[in-house]
Amino acid sequence: MTRDVIRALGRRWYVLVAGLLMTAGLAYGAYRIAPPSYTASGLVLLLPSTSTVGLGGNPLLALSDLDQPAEILVAYFSGASAQADVKANAPTAQYVVSINSSTRGPIIEVDVTDKTPAKTLGALDYITNQIPVELHGLQTAVSAPPDAVITSMPLTIDAKAKADYAATIRTMIAAVLVGLVVTGVIAFALDGLLLGRQARKRARAEAVAHVPAEPIDPEEPTETSRPSHTLHDGAAMASSSADENGDLDPDPDPDPGDMVAEFIGPVPAAARQEP
Repeated sequence: MTRDVIRALGRRWYVLVAGLLMTAGLAYGAYRIAPPSYTASGLVLLLPSTSTVGLGGNPLLALSDLDQPAEILVAYFSGASAQADVKANAPTAQYVVSINSSTRGPIIEVDVTDKTPAKTLGALDYITNQIPVELHGLQTAVSAPPDAVITSMPLTIDAKAKADYAATIRTMIAAVLVGLVVTGVIAFALDGLLLGRQARKRARAEAVAHVPAEPIDPEEPTETSRPSHTLHDGAAMASSSADENGDLDPDPDPDPGDMVAEFIGPVPAAARQEP
């Protein structure tokens, strides 16, 4: 089957060329429809209050009690009000705010995806800057004392967005496969149609070339052997017509004496006697 398809493509190379051009157009269209997206991420660490750390204490040694405040902050950014606020500043951005799973501690991870590197980095900066603002607002809402306020600090923020071609590659592969399949089907079907038509033409030509001559019946007279009744019949008809019109003498053998009498007058009886 594969060999037949290859032979059909070889015979219908013009279909193959047109199909490859069409496939290239489909791949380009897939790239335009699903361009690469860009991603960037950042990590924000929550820090305990001064009352928890104590005078001269190390904030990094008192992170175990900040998991719950971090989860509350993540839940806030998953809400409708925070999403609407981010959408107003980055309309095409998609983001996820979650607890970082690779480390143990109150580390909030922010992942942003957008259409261009500039938009991606802009959305990431906006969300990471909003984390301390929203954290302070939540604590203000519960009237936390100043020495018990939790703070935050950025751990790492991407300075360059990374291109993600996964969706683009999948779309282009699908477009190329569709183009190649369509090209193969059209070439194979057209080749079968044209070969069938040529075979029918050859069959008709061979049938015409091998048709036997029509046999001649020996008992049926031909044009050369057929008796010429037509001439005799025509002469008889002409004679009959002349008799009816009085144009011919009914006596086929006239007497010579009668003919002489007609021109010189009556001949004496003595002269007409035979010696």
